[in-house]
Amino acid sequence: MKSCRKCQQGKMTIQRGVHLYTECGLNNVILYGVEIRTCTHCGAKEVPLPNAVGLHRCIARAIVCKRARLSGSEVRFLRTYLGWSGVDFSEHIGVTASTVSNWENDKEPIGTSSDRLLRMMVVFESQVQDYTLEDLKRIEPVVPAAWEIKLHPGRKGDWGLEAQPT
Repeated sequence: MKSCRKCQQGKMTIQRGVHLYTECGLNNVILYGVEIRTCTHCGAKEVPLPNAVGLHRCIARAIVCKRARLSGSEVRFLRTYLGWSGVDFSEHIGVTASTVSNWENDKEPIGTSSDRLLRMMVVFESQVQDYTLEDLKRIEPVVPAAWEIKLHPGRKGDWGLEAQPT
């Protein structure tokens, strides 16, 4: 048995159980069958989480699949899951940092377009290759007069972009 980190006197007993995982910033994530360590002296509890990255990936997937608009705590969770500060996120999504703060603190709801964009960023973040999330920062707010997308057929039935539009 390991010693308690809090009191340094008791030993930790181990049981499997249910844990409300509020440490992630959400109040509705319940972990079943996890190891719960309890100190025999002071009663302190520890819940070691194997593969926390995988756990957060599962939570992010569950959030993006829900039908209702994202709550402030869900916006914050997804933003931090992507590894962005509030300012980074505001630049990627095209709003002010104070707007992001208002969303995350439930002072105003996230708009439907921003909600959908955030969900898509989470879903495609690791899969986008030719068009990265960094490219979203460079989208101009004005519509150009005219431009063409020139494509040509390849030998195997695929299409190639002749010139990248600017």
